[in-house]
Amino acid sequence: MKTFLVLALITAFMTNLYAQEEDKTLIADGTADAPVKRDLQPMVEKLSAAETQAVRAAALAAEVEFDSDRKAMSSEESVFVKDFELLDAAEGFFIYREIRFRAYLYTAYSRKMQRNYQGILVLRALENRTRFETAAHYVYEYRGDRYLRGLPDINGNVLGELAVFSAPPMKKEFRKFVRIIEFSPGGLEKLGAREIYRKIPQPQRMPVKEGAKRVYTPPRIEAIKLYAAKNFGKPLEFYEERWTQQNDFWGIMDKLQLRPATLDEDKTVYVELYKPVFPKGPGEK
Repeated sequence: MKTFLVLALITAFMTNLYAQEEDKTLIADGTADAPVKRDLQPMVEKLSAAETQAVRAAALAAEVEFDSDRKAMSSEESVFVKDFELLDAAEGFFIYREIRFRAYLYTAYSRKMQRNYQGILVLRALENRTRFETAAHYVYEYRGDRYLRGLPDINGNVLGELAVFSAPPMKKEFRKFVRIIEFSPGGLEKLGAREIYRKIPQPQRMPVKEGAKRVYTPPRIEAIKLYAAKNFGKPLEFYEERWTQQNDFWGIMDKLQLRPATLDEDKTVYVELYKPVFPKGPGEK
C-alpha cells in the first residue's frame, strides 16, 4: 500500500511538472550544439535561386557605414573575406497577423568601414515567391551571430518574435548568447539578452611531487535552458534550468526545478535601413 501511495505521489508530481513545462515556450537550449529548427521553417540551403538572389540584392542595396566602438577587427572577422554570406532564415507573422514574412540573418563586408557587419532583413514574397519586397532591414556591428529562429508570440501581442543566437569571438573563453527582438510601429524592439553557454578553461596545476604525472583539469562547462511564459493578465515571465557538463554528459544542476530568470540588457545598436510599415486597421494588407 505504501509503495502504491509513493508511486501515485511521484506520478502526480511529474504530471504537474510536465503540465507546468507545457505552458512554457522553450526559447534557447544552451546544451544543444545548434538551436532546434521547427518543422516547416525555411532552410537556407533549400531556398530557391530567385529568393537567395533577392536576399543578397536587398541586403547590399546600400553601402553600409556606421560608427563603431571597436577600432580593429577581431581575428574571426579578419578571416571572413566574402562580401556576403546568408547564415539563416526564419518565417512567421512578424509584421502582419495575416501575412507570413521571412527574416534573414546575414554577414557582409563594408568597404567604407573596412570591416564586417551583420544584418537582419525581412522580405515579403509576392507572385508565388517569384518577386520579393523589403519589409524591414536592420544592421549592426559584427558579433558572431550564427542562427535565427522564429518565436510563437511569447508576449501575447499577436505577432511573432525572433531569437538571434551568437557566439562572439573571444580569445580564451567560449560563450553563447541569445537575444530576443520583435518589430513594432516604432521600429525594432529589444526584449533582452541572455548568456546560455559558457566554456571556461581552468588553471593547470603542477604536480606536487617531483616526477609525478601532471593531471589535466578540464574546462568548466555550464549552460541553461531558457523558457518564456505568458499567462492571461500577467506580464511576460522567463524561467531557466541550469545544466553542467562533465565527461561529455550533461546533467541538470537544479533537479528539474525551473528558476525565475531575468534577461540582460541587449546592448546591440541596431541601425535602421528600412523601417517596417504596419497595417493601419484590421484586414489591411
